[in-house]
Amino acid sequence: MPSDLMSYLHATDNISTPIHRIIYKSFDDVKNGDFIIINTVQELEEDTISGIQQQQPIYAIGPIFPPGFTKSNISTSLWPESDCTQWLDTKPHGSVLYVSFGSYAHTSKHEISEIANGLLLSGVNFIWVIRPDTVSSDESDFLPVGFEESVKERGRIVSWCCQIDVISHPAIRGFLTHCGWNSILESIWCSVPLLCYPLLTDQFTNRKLVVDDLKVGINLCDDKKSVNREEVSENINRLMKGKASEEIREQVKKVKKVLEDGMEKNGSSARNFMQLIEDLKANIAKKKGFGIRGSRVAKNHT
Repeated sequence: MPSDLMSYLHATDNISTPIHRIIYKSFDDVKNGDFIIINTVQELEEDTISGIQQQQPIYAIGPIFPPGFTKSNISTSLWPESDCTQWLDTKPHGSVLYVSFGSYAHTSKHEISEIANGLLLSGVNFIWVIRPDTVSSDESDFLPVGFEESVKERGRIVSWCCQIDVISHPAIRGFLTHCGWNSILESIWCSVPLLCYPLLTDQFTNRKLVVDDLKVGINLCDDKKSVNREEVSENINRLMKGKASEEIREQVKKVKKVLEDGMEKNGSSARNFMQLIEDLKANIAKKKGFGIRGSRVAKNHT
């Protein structure tokens, strides 16, 4: 479907924006690369990776997580972070929806209002990370009047938090996400199903992978061009409760196992990483005028 393509491939009115110029330059630059390293697991995107490998060397070595990253106390952001763990500790296991649209993506006041009212209608507990610049305008007061007062017993609204601390908490059951790739990998690693609301760039293609291929999430709204509160509420409850929710959670665990297996000593990501090192050594030696014979590097006199 055209709607599943990255936004910079189907944009018609904003291809001269700075972000599109950066992306197009990146596409040109990568054609000259000797190696392409991607933060995924071979088995998740086998056909796509195989297709690219016919044109250029590509190495899937993900997920790229620091050791013990779910236990780390080191901030990954320069923004002040709210500590949500004490609030989460007061909530039952598997009862909270985490909502975040990442550090960059913007949306409209209307869509924020519909999502807020959908959260209100759903009745679920939630943490909502909503940056001051989430709405792409100078308007700072974009939540519905009285919303925060209405949800104060079951909702926590913060401008930023440590995402890993939140989604690894046992109280979290779902993640309403913009479908940034890091957020997807982190959520799968923490066995948290996804409610997908893509906003720009590769997030539309990531949504397709999550919902249609891996089946570890659902769409926030079926019509990706509009958001309405009734559908938001319905799909929040579909993700958080009932048979469909349990089926998605089981599928997330299976996909997490694929990530874990890829990182094992003989897993695909580990093998690809070792192959990358060998190919990199060979490439360096070749460019320096050396050839590789067996396991030794010898002078190339040809």
